This record gives sequence, structure tokens and C-alpha cells, in this order.
Amino acid sequence: MPHVRGEAAVLVEPGRLEVEEVTFRDLAEDEVLVRNTLAAICGSDVHRVRAESPFFRDMRDHPYPCPAGYPGHEAVGEVVESRSGRFSPGDLVLTVPNHAYMASFARYQTIADRFLLPLRDTGSPAMHLMAQQLGTVVFALKRFWPEHVPEGRTAAVVGVGSAGLLFLQMLRHRGFEQVVAVDLEPGRLAVARSLGADVTVLVPGSSAEEAVMEATGGRGADLVVEAAGTDGAREHAMRMVGQHGRLGFFGMPEAYDMSIPYAHLFVRNAQLIHAVGGAQLEPGLVSFRTALDLIGDGAIRVDDHLTHTIGIKDIAGAFELAHTRRDDVVKVAISFD
Repeated sequence: MPHVRGEAAVLVEPGRLEVEEVTFRDLAEDEVLVRNTLAAICGSDVHRVRAESPFFRDMRDHPYPCPAGYPGHEAVGEVVESRSGRFSPGDLVLTVPNHAYMASFARYQTIADRFLLPLRDTGSPAMHLMAQQLGTVVFALKRFWPEHVPEGRTAAVVGVGSAGLLFLQMLRHRGFEQVVAVDLEPGRLAVARSLGADVTVLVPGSSAEEAVMEATGGRGADLVVEAAGTDGAREHAMRMVGQHGRLGFFGMPEAYDMSIPYAHLFVRNAQLIHAVGGAQLEPGLVSFRTALDLIGDGAIRVDDHLTHTIGIKDIAGAFELAHTRRDDVVKVAISFD
């Protein structure tokens, strides 16, 4: 097949994305070329592109200008060329790349077959696309609340963007009796209520700690999930956890250090757990497969998540929208039509 060319977003320097016509490299063994149908912006993508915090300023996945399509890692598309025995041209796939293959913000994407899942020709691309993020949430909950832990009564989610809304639903799915949702945006809290949140807290106007204590009769939450990627969200989360409770930190760091209310956590015997990556390394990509099943069966709703779809030519505007969270945005999709 001749060299393929197409549009791609290129991160040329911190905070600056440009759309260029690029040539995509030849495939290596066990790789495929995917024509992306739809991609999505993850909160971590916004951090990587803007590189405003010390942690992300120092992160060097690639030198500038970064490879075409970086740092996109959520996409659905169609295989157009293959050197894999598992996938053939015409196959519909969900891409779940590791760092080496993050390239979803491009019309085409070269990716190893071990980071692909086949899709049935049913349901919308948007529904299939959300299985990437849900897969990471499914994986994280295996660490935050393993199957052997007794059922919890109350959980809280701090930050109900797309990932937080998925955590909220999964916590309901796992049997928590009530879920508290905390966010800065009234629109996102309204979506959280529609998806089953019993209590919603708009900060900074209200106290997240007081709300969860009132909801639990002073016990605090059995599990608090931070899904915002900010130190402010983590500070709220640590104050909300109850006796023998568990804290699940899902968001990426801002700075290298942050203040921890150690005495507060000490007297509650609280456990702090992280879930950094890992879903892509599971044999058989099992968490992503579970996510596809949960969405396909209707157990997890994703129709409220992709609130805005913007063409690849205006990807800079799409990132600005994802960053400012204006217009009741939850998650921004990128199209290639």
C-alpha cells in the first residue's frame, strides 16, 4: 500500500497544537493502520498539551514537536492496512494505546494489535468510544474496592467530568447504597443527579465534608474517588473519608508535593490507593472488554458524556473548550469528516 497521508494534530510546543498534513510510517510486524472515525479528549490530554503544572512541564513523553496525533488515546475506527494475524482491513476497532502509540488526534493511526479490540457493527461510534475511558475506570475500581472487600454503604466522587460520571455509575453497579457527587460546575452535577447521585455538592460554595457527614450520620464515606486531577479535589476527598475508609486517587498530579491532613487520615485508619495505568497491560484487555459489555448491555449509560463534537481542523478550539469547561461541556469528541 502506498504511503498514506492525512491530517493530524501536532503538539509543536506547550499549549500549541497545529493541524498538518503528514505521512504515516510503514507498519511493523503485528501493527495495523486505523482510519479514525471519532476520537475524544481525555482530561489528561488537556494537562499534557497545556503543560502548566510542574509535573506536566517536566513530563517528556516526546520532544517537541511531538509525533502526529499525540497525546490522543481514545478512538474508534476502521482497519485499512494490517500486518497482524488478528485484524483485517474493514474491521471496526476500539484503540486503547499505551504511551508509545498515543496518536488518536489524527485521521490515521498506526498501532500494535495488542492495543485493539474488535467492535460489533452495532451501536454508535460514540458509545463504543466511551469504552476506553470506562475500561480505565473498571480497572481502577479493582484496586480501589476489590471484590473481596465487603459491600460499602456510601461512596463519594470528587470531580464528575466524564470519568467521574462513569465512577458514579460503576459504584451504583457495585452495590453502594448512596453516592455523593462533588464538582465545580452546576451542569455536571445536574448530569450526576440524572445518573443516580443521591447528594450533589457545588464547591466552593458548599462544604463537601459537611455534606458527606450529614449524608452518613457523621460516619464519612466508605470510599472516596478523586476523579478531577487537581490537588483541590484531593483535599476535599481526604476530608470526606470515614473510619476504615478507602481513598482512590485517579487523577494525575499537579505539583510534585501536596499537603496531606495526616492526623485526619491517621485517626480514621484510611487507606490511600492509586491506579496509574495498567488497564492496557491486563491479559486480554479484560477491563476494556468488560466496559464494552457494560455499555452494550445498557448497564452503564454514556449518552450524556460526549456533549460536543468538533472537527480535527479546530482541535485547538476543542482543547480550549475542554479546558474552560464552558457551555456545560462534559467531554469533547474529535471528528475527521
